[in-house]
This record gives sequence, C-alpha cells and structure tokens, in this order.
Amino acid sequence: MTGDEETSDTEPVPTSGWISFRDAPGATPGNEAPISIEEIVAGGLAELPEDIRSDSIRSQLEAYIERLLDTNTRVNLVSRRRTTHHVARFVRESAFLARILHVDRARLIAPTYRLLDLGSGGGFPGMILKIALPDVEVQLVEGTGKKAKFLAEVAQALELPGLSVLWGRSEQIARIEGEGAHGVAHTRFEWVTGKALGSLVESSRLAAPFLAPEGVHWTFKGASCEAELAQAGGYFRQIGLAPFAVEPIPGHAESYVVGIRKLPSSPANVSRETFQGGPPVRRRR
Repeated sequence: MTGDEETSDTEPVPTSGWISFRDAPGATPGNEAPISIEEIVAGGLAELPEDIRSDSIRSQLEAYIERLLDTNTRVNLVSRRRTTHHVARFVRESAFLARILHVDRARLIAPTYRLLDLGSGGGFPGMILKIALPDVEVQLVEGTGKKAKFLAEVAQALELPGLSVLWGRSEQIARIEGEGAHGVAHTRFEWVTGKALGSLVESSRLAAPFLAPEGVHWTFKGASCEAELAQAGGYFRQIGLAPFAVEPIPGHAESYVVGIRKLPSSPANVSRETFQGGPPVRRRR
C-alpha cells in the first residue's frame, strides 16, 4: 500500500466546521490554510468518549502527529497535497472508530483485547487506536519497509506497551508458520482493522483468517458501501461472516465505518486458503 492509495487528492474537502478553511482569510479552494497540530488533536479528542479522554492521550497524539508531519517530508506516509487536511480527517475517523471499539468491549468481554491493523501505512487507524485505547494489545502490519520503520520508531518514542510492528504484506502474513513475527499467524484477534484494503470482499478475505469467533473486521467505506455489502453477501455466507454495523462518520457525507462479524458457527475446517478465495473482483484500470 502506498501513500497515494491511502489518500485521494480528488476527494471533496470536508465541510464540518472544525476542519473547513474555505472561508479563512486569504484561503481559496486551491490554497487552503494548513491545520495546526492542536486543532487536529482537538478534532480527534472530540470523537472519543468523555470517560477515556486524558492529558496523556492528548500529549501522545500531539507527539505522534508532529513526528508524522516531519517524517512525511522525507517518506511518503500521507499525501503531500493538503497534508494536514488529510491527517485531520484520518485522525478524526480513527478516533471515531476508537469510540465504537470502546463500546464493543462490553459485547466481547475478553480477558485481553487484541487488535490487528492490516496495511497500517502512516498509522491510520492502528496507531490512533492504540493511543486512544492503551490497554488493547495492537499489532500493526505494514508492507513498506520505510513506513514500518517509522511506526516502530513512534512506538519506541511514545513508549507504548502492547504495541508491535510487523514488516510484511497482509496477503503473506496468513501463510507464516511457526511462532515468528510475534506469532501473528496463529493468533485470533477480537478486531481486525484496515484502511484502503480494497472492496469489502477483498478486505474481509484478508481479515477473516485472523478473527476470533464473534470478532469484527472494521474498515472505512464511502459512497459504494451499500453496493459492496450487497455484492459481498454470498461470500460472507460461504465463509461464516455477516454484516455487523454500518456507522456514518460525523461531518463527512457518504463516509462510513463498516463492521463485518465472524459468526460463532463459522466452519472450523475452513482453511486460510479458502478465505483467500471468494468471488472475482472487478478492479479499476
């Protein structure tokens, strides 16, 4: 996954009050004023439940975003056009997902909550989720070496326990044998997240082998959400998945967090190779 795949330079400018600078003095649609780190963090904190907001989360978000923006001048972590606008949106979307996961704990009642983030890129949503939910064990998977190195440096600098970074492609992780790479190939996670992993069929195909029974794959979708859910129905039934939730992201038209649940009746004899199957997917040229 490349930085250009994570972002779209043609996506419309969000119009929620805290992020739009169209009316700022001297700003034009093609020359928008950058958003400060303080404003980006404030937007993310606003999406978190009040009972988990803290000064620690604020300071860690600030440190992460500062390092992200600095590193982005040398490594393509986020689009370099309208960078702070993209970062502000990704932080707020990821924090909104953190709110959802915070509520979902009550349903799962697990002794340890584990999250796998596939194709972590510059850290969205996985790094934000770890900062917002520090007691969750988080594994980040990133296929680009420079991005994986950045994530590992952030984890060390912010002293985030229960966070590990694996350099490898999401499609290959399921084939890893033994206890290498933190044993991720043999771990079952309550949540598997990912951004820009393709269609719901494609992202679910990647996520399903790692989900514990009743675990949920969470991803972000746009205007194609309803059509993709309809297309994926047969595949979901085949491998024991089902739509769980579709949550509109506040302030962003036709933007959703989508959850796909692994049913407890999911066939125990379904192999990882079966998960890697699925209906043919029409790719853009």
